[in-house]
Amino acid sequence: MFQMPKTPVDAYDILVIGHQRANIFFGEDPRNPPRGKPVTCTSTLIRGMDENQKPYALLIDPTTRESEQAFYFDLQRRTGLKPEAITHCFCTHEHFDHIEGFTYFPQARWLAPKANLFAVGAPLLIDKARLIGVENEFLPGVTAVALPGHTFGSHGVAFTYRGKRCLAAGDAVVSRHHFDRFQNNFEDDAVAARKTQQWIYDQFDIVIPGHDNLIVIR
Repeated sequence: MFQMPKTPVDAYDILVIGHQRANIFFGEDPRNPPRGKPVTCTSTLIRGMDENQKPYALLIDPTTRESEQAFYFDLQRRTGLKPEAITHCFCTHEHFDHIEGFTYFPQARWLAPKANLFAVGAPLLIDKARLIGVENEFLPGVTAVALPGHTFGSHGVAFTYRGKRCLAAGDAVVSRHHFDRFQNNFEDDAVAARKTQQWIYDQFDIVIPGHDNLIVIR
């Protein structure tokens, strides 16, 4: 039985709203995508206090930008924080647009789902030796949640904010348009992906998708 973390987080911010090179629900052809590179995913920052009552800043899916300075600009304009304030980076799964931005934050601890640790290191975009496998509640108020389907090892991060059950879902939920239909893109297991989205719909109030702005369920 899934249990939400009991400790609420202090704040969350969407730093980058991810995009899709082509959205089939807009009538666009993936073979001739109207939007180019860099492909970006949604990057979310969660802030709270660690077990030693020191502040943490957890960056989920630090995405590819034109340069590290471009990401620092996004961070500063949304939060006022400088890059050295980021204490942890976490990737929901192994696709490059969700992990390449780790390199922008060399001072942070680099985290990945323990069950998916080998796959995350496969693209060789980052130093795999730095990755720390995590599971369950890995910081006070944030819990790694298995969300199989898009990839076999996909995970999200569940947290509570102002009484709302929230999930940074990665590409388990690609966009609002996909979620409305319980569909996904590029899934390893289409049946599992659909079941995962149905479970997310039942469990959470707010979902942050992998390539869109947040979705309010209830």
